[in-house]
Amino acid sequence: MEKHQAVHSRKKALTGLSLLALSAFAITGCDQQPKPTENTEQAKSISTLTTQVSYKDRSMLRPGSQLIVTLSDVSKMDVKADIITQEVIDITQAPPFTVELTYDASKVNDKHRYSLSARIINKDKVLYTSTTNNDPFRESQLTGPYKIELSKVSVEKPDVTLTNTYWKAITINAQTVNVTTKEPFIQFDKDYRVNGFLGCNNFSGSYSTEQHTITLSQLASTKKMCSENMDQEAAMSNVLNNTSKWEITGESLKLKNNSGNTLATFNAVYFN
Repeated sequence: MEKHQAVHSRKKALTGLSLLALSAFAITGCDQQPKPTENTEQAKSISTLTTQVSYKDRSMLRPGSQLIVTLSDVSKMDVKADIITQEVIDITQAPPFTVELTYDASKVNDKHRYSLSARIINKDKVLYTSTTNNDPFRESQLTGPYKIELSKVSVEKPDVTLTNTYWKAITINAQTVNVTTKEPFIQFDKDYRVNGFLGCNNFSGSYSTEQHTITLSQLASTKKMCSENMDQEAAMSNVLNNTSKWEITGESLKLKNNSGNTLATFNAVYFN
């Protein structure tokens, strides 16, 4: 009898523990269930801003170019703007580019100022950028996406060196060079030797420079006779004989006479 009561007591204890465990599991499970109200409110705060980015010129972008569109809060002065959202896309087609910006509308304050900007980069170099202030929350558009027009970034090229550069003749005495078979050119070697092509014959000689003055000497050329471009060759020879000054801007060279008048212009050419 006592043995039967002990077994019965153990069964009641086990049953009680099982009920407690099930209750705890049920409570925990309820706590982990998502709250419908919170999810609904969060979904309501997510908005989408459709943008269309373009640029006027018809330049082809280099492979690997990317478009970056950014929505920022620019209300604070003299501090870095707070980025609300940003999208980066690889450019694989011609403009315009359509970009969907997803942002948290709860972060937008009617009293703040915002800026929608865009730029195109390639290997960390900016090729195009927006130059006007775009606030999509203050400027109303009738239909369609918010449009942004980019401007090309002008990159000033460093001046090319006079020496060890292939200078292709562009104009002689303000007349455009006429090329039939081979372009007139000139090269200044670092050992103060000069050589080039006049239009029919090759020439060579020596030169000396001091700041932006130059003297060409001991000029000699081959004596080949051509049926074309002899007038242009004579003009090129005259340029070399009268050059006393030179000026380089970027990738352009001007040879001038003693009075500072431009006799001929040249462009730097690079060979792969």
